[in-house]
Amino acid sequence: MTQQTDMTELHWLFDMLQHIDAGLVVINEKYEVELWNGFMENHSGVSSSNARNRSLFEIFPTINQSWLQQKLDNALALRTPIYVSWEQRPHMFPFKSYRSVTSIADTMFQNVVIRPINNANGTVNHLCLVVYDVTDVAVNKAALSAANRKLDQMSKTDGLTELNNRASLDRAMKLTFDSFAMGNSGPHCLVMADIDHFKRVNDSYGHPIGDIVLQEMAKILSSGSRRGDFVGRYGGEEFAVLLLNTDKNGAQVYCEKIREQVEQRVFNTSKGDIKITVSLGCSEIGKQHETIEQWIESADSALYQAKHNGRNQTVIAD
Repeated sequence: MTQQTDMTELHWLFDMLQHIDAGLVVINEKYEVELWNGFMENHSGVSSSNARNRSLFEIFPTINQSWLQQKLDNALALRTPIYVSWEQRPHMFPFKSYRSVTSIADTMFQNVVIRPINNANGTVNHLCLVVYDVTDVAVNKAALSAANRKLDQMSKTDGLTELNNRASLDRAMKLTFDSFAMGNSGPHCLVMADIDHFKRVNDSYGHPIGDIVLQEMAKILSSGSRRGDFVGRYGGEEFAVLLLNTDKNGAQVYCEKIREQVEQRVFNTSKGDIKITVSLGCSEIGKQHETIEQWIESADSALYQAKHNGRNQTVIAD
């Protein structure tokens, strides 16, 4: 009766190993397969009878043999389990993903545990590799990370023009001012640009057309700037450009280039062609600016002077 019970339990054990939702592979010291369960059969396309007594590296020639051998040898020598996360290595075995929810993942993401198997006499000459399909976890985490990156980008970007928003501008200007105040950088220039008579555009053509003009203005400012410059929408039809490592002479060249591009540009809209101009005020940061507010006010005053002088021009603050 005891022998029959033992045989029944052994049958149950083998049946459970065959149908468990994880891969089970037992290999010897020569990396030859001695056990290969149903999970491995289903995902590899290699039957248990064909896998048995063959080297793991013969069955999967694309596995990084030197990397995996080191892991296996360490587990045998140290007699301690080794855990390989999908975040370290997306997969050990090149299985295709089959879950509909994870259609964006072509290959199964896996967590693998390499566990030494103790013999009855205490020796260890076999290893068990347990393979878990964690594709859903990996894809969900990737989707969450992508969503967080998008939210972070949205928090820093003006929705209409896709330039940096006011909060981002304020942070950039503060960092620049603080760095200059500590004697760590310079020269830097702050440019304020304002579309001339923009209210007329909105009144004559409507706000949707005004939005198109703002978007095109943003493209002109961005295309005319260098990689290290910081371009943003300051508010309404006013834009700010932080020209790093640029003195007022270089800033004037930049401003005039932008002004001429805007003046020569014809904005094609559904309600006809529109021509606009832009006024620009610029201030180079200096010792006379005791606070960041004074630096911004200096650029604003230069912009006001450009407007007062007739618009469509650049004024550099003294």
